[in-house]
Amino acid sequence: MSSPFAREVKRELAAVLPEAAHCRRAQLAGVVFGAGSFAIASGGRYAVRVSLATPAVARHVVALVRLLGVEATVRTATAPPSGRRYEVVLGEDDRGLQLLNEIGVLSDSFTVQLSVPRRVVERRCCVVAFLRGLFVGCGSVSAPGAPVHVEFTLAGADLGAQAQRLLARLGLPFSLLERERNVACYSKRGEVAGDLLAVLGAHEARLRWEERAVLGSVRGDANRLPNCDAARRLRRSRRWRDLPASLR
Repeated sequence: MSSPFAREVKRELAAVLPEAAHCRRAQLAGVVFGAGSFAIASGGRYAVRVSLATPAVARHVVALVRLLGVEATVRTATAPPSGRRYEVVLGEDDRGLQLLNEIGVLSDSFTVQLSVPRRVVERRCCVVAFLRGLFVGCGSVSAPGAPVHVEFTLAGADLGAQAQRLLARLGLPFSLLERERNVACYSKRGEVAGDLLAVLGAHEARLRWEERAVLGSVRGDANRLPNCDAARRLRRSRRWRDLPASLR
């Protein structure tokens, strides 16, 4: 389960609606690849159910979908142990299926794709939008002051490797870890976590992160100063003891 700070980050990112249609498609693709599950709807059609933890993020997905010309609604569901979830279902009509194709979830032959097509993330702005949506869908980050861990938890190795490459395009080095049920694309470096928040547009969260980092640095310096003074006194006392008696 994500931390309260991670949920705050997602709410902040959910307020970001790109102006360009290609960035909107990329951002929606990120959310769907991060939080979508696939099912066969009535008539043998594919449908995508996007399951999200907060109503603000669900409303964000609905807003993106509507800006792209498709109607969508939010449903609530209970999924132990995570509790109440908010679901947005796409693909129940022809325009919904077309949108799933446009964002790269379905191929031109309407089969499910396991990684986002290059055309969706060709521009740098679309890479940022896609990763923003991906974080909204499956991202997590430790609270300021806690041991650093920022992660995208992904369904498969192909998508994990692709996320790693896209992050590298933005100068953000991430590592991969294959687990039994998912793949983690993660970093434990504070500067990487802070830079990611800034790049994605979570500026308030970045400020909180930096404030805590500066406070930790000041405390560390304050703790080191007495230790340095004690070490200097110890070195002086040792040099004094080593002097010949006639020079003391």
